Amino acid sequence: MGNKTSQNRIFLIPGWGQKPTDKCFTWLINLLQKKGFEVIKISIDWDYRVMTDYVADFKQQYEKYSGKNNYILGFSYGAVIAFMSATELKPKKIYLCSLSPHFKEDIKAMKPWIKKLVGKRRIADAKKQSALTIARKLNIPSTIFYGEIEAEKFPQLVVRAKETLKYAKNVKIIIVKEARIKLTIQSI
Repeated sequence: MGNKTSQNRIFLIPGWGQKPTDKCFTWLINLLQKKGFEVIKISIDWDYRVMTDYVADFKQQYEKYSGKNNYILGFSYGAVIAFMSATELKPKKIYLCSLSPHFKEDIKAMKPWIKKLVGKRRIADAKKQSALTIARKLNIPSTIFYGEIEAEKFPQLVVRAKETLKYAKNVKIIIVKEARIKLTIQSI
């Protein structure tokens, strides 16, 4: 994972069902390392667990590997984990890629197939988490990315991003044109 000697660390939290060692993250890890970051790859046990469990797992790994200058980069559910834990952990900045609408405010907008995919236990856990309450407390510099194409398919993702922008301090949104979600070298 890492040691306590690097000045700049970025914690990479993959999306639901993903691992930080998945091939899709290789280019990003290489880019971040070239920019001087020590990349801390966060592994989450996604099976038969809920967001509260994922956040607790991340906090343990963050505390173990945090350094002087810490950043968090999360994708989808990983973005939710970063969003939910940032105020407590106090990194220098968070990057939220495709911040999943997985909060009590989002449940009524979920399509039945999404509710089935997410499952009853995760939905019940989401009912305990308010995105608006979290956003109001968030004062960590934050950048939210989402793809133009994914926004068309999942409009609640845009609602979640815009409400976070409205209620949190020091947030910006970057819409990646003609993309589902894709980070570019210029946006890091």
